[in-house]
Amino acid sequence: RYGYRKEAARVAMGILEAATFFHDRLPEAFAGFRRDMTRFPVEYPTACSPQAWATGAPLLLLRVVLGLEPVGEHLIVDPHLPEQIGWLQILDIPGRWGRTDAFARVREG
Repeated sequence: RYGYRKEAARVAMGILEAATFFHDRLPEAFAGFRRDMTRFPVEYPTACSPQAWATGAPLLLLRVVLGLEPVGEHLIVDPHLPEQIGWLQILDIPGRWGRTDAFARVREG
């Protein structure tokens, strides 16, 4: 929305990578150190896991990396995928536009 697509894709990939250390169940809060110091995130000791807003985060990340934006009777798809994902599709997205598909892939070069 504000033009920070590359940065948003980087944050999205970082959150998805962190989720693998929590058995794909994002906790309420976690922290970490630079990756050259340690390769895993640290869960906050009293964080709820899973947490409702944390479980919704991957859905928002999909919206961000696919560049999904409802405009009037249409759904705009303007993707910017992290290179690690490579290819992504979501089919039959319902809304005031009826149903539509979103496709994205990283182009090499």
